[in-house]
Amino acid sequence: MKENKKLETNNTGAVAEPPIQIIDNRREIDYLSDAELKELEKELEQYDKDMWQHLDCLQKYKHIGEEIPKDVPFTEYFGYIFQNFRNPKPEEEWTVRDYKVDAARERRQMAAFIIKDHGYKEPLTDRQKRVIERIRNGTDFHVSLDKIWELFK
Repeated sequence: MKENKKLETNNTGAVAEPPIQIIDNRREIDYLSDAELKELEKELEQYDKDMWQHLDCLQKYKHIGEEIPKDVPFTEYFGYIFQNFRNPKPEEEWTVRDYKVDAARERRQMAAFIIKDHGYKEPLTDRQKRVIERIRNGTDFHVSLDKIWELFK
């Protein structure tokens, strides 16, 4: 849930907007029981694997991936994710969890690509820093990439 508040104004002009709180109530896919995973697989059987409907169903769950070391500059996150966070199993053997992990990795990589290739302006705003930290620490975020694009224009 997002908390949006309009800018307050006083005699001297606009007052800074309070930080946006994002509350994520989704459960981590790694902590689902075997029965819950089987139920999810049964629900997903109606869709082709890796299609948008399949991935949309998986958005109900989150995945916290591996952290990127703090000594890697944020402009290099795209390459680091590309080189280090691939699933070694062939796609034919992937489980529901593997598809969710891959979708989270892909979303994280696309956000890192926007930062890398489309530039940013120094100094970074607090919102930009929060997005960069979420990419670094592996937090799965279901945010429109268009919003991230707008954030780093």
